[in-house]
Amino acid sequence: MAGRGMMPEAPMADNFTVQVAADYEQMSELAADAVSAAIEANPATVLTLPTGETPRGMYHELVSRIVDGRLDFSGVRFFCLDEYLGAAIDDEASLTGWLREVFLEPASIPAANTHLIPSTAAEPAAAAAAYDREIIDAGGFDLAVVGIGRNGHVAFNEPGSPPDSRTRVIDLTAASREQNAAYHDGRQMIPARAMTVGLGTILESRSIILIASGEGKADILRQALEGPITSDVPASHLRTAGARLRVIADAAAVSRLAG
Repeated sequence: MAGRGMMPEAPMADNFTVQVAADYEQMSELAADAVSAAIEANPATVLTLPTGETPRGMYHELVSRIVDGRLDFSGVRFFCLDEYLGAAIDDEASLTGWLREVFLEPASIPAANTHLIPSTAAEPAAAAAAYDREIIDAGGFDLAVVGIGRNGHVAFNEPGSPPDSRTRVIDLTAASREQNAAYHDGRQMIPARAMTVGLGTILESRSIILIASGEGKADILRQALEGPITSDVPASHLRTAGARLRVIADAAAVSRLAG
């Protein structure tokens, strides 16, 4: 897809690709195009998508396509990526609740096809391991769309997360809690722990798309794509997926890349 000043898709040193959009709106459209293409190729796609402000435009575009009949999501098996530990879907700070409001309900995604993070389970560690087995039993992710946090986290895989990590409970950094507090009224609303799909689970996906937008992500995106591959920047491990990784970012987010 070309137009509006977008640079062509080009292979990088690690054999992944970076596609640069002119602005947030075009990045959102390109991300929606990628999700649509995967589902058109395989109507039973096993899919995971992120929460946060970056994917909001992608969700808006996907909902539009589903509602007007251009895209059929009825056979998609959807797995949530992360949730605050102890948060129920109706809680004010729930990530799953946000996703329900922004995407799942407007798109009429069948509840039977939606797998929720077991964040309220009485035995969280066992529930997290069982959730990871659900993903494996479904055949693994055909497509994982992920964002990048300002500290390099992917889902809630915080700095220090190993590349073979599985779905688990994790302590959130102050940086992540402060970033997510922007969606609410204060940091005190953001729990200190979360349950997240692991980097290892994400890295087994047949296709991975990393989306990023805005100048505020420029430094960490540069570290992730051009710096050392290190657990200090968990998103850098995505490069080990090679050609299975596609980065879709707007011009502001890639403004500090060297290549």
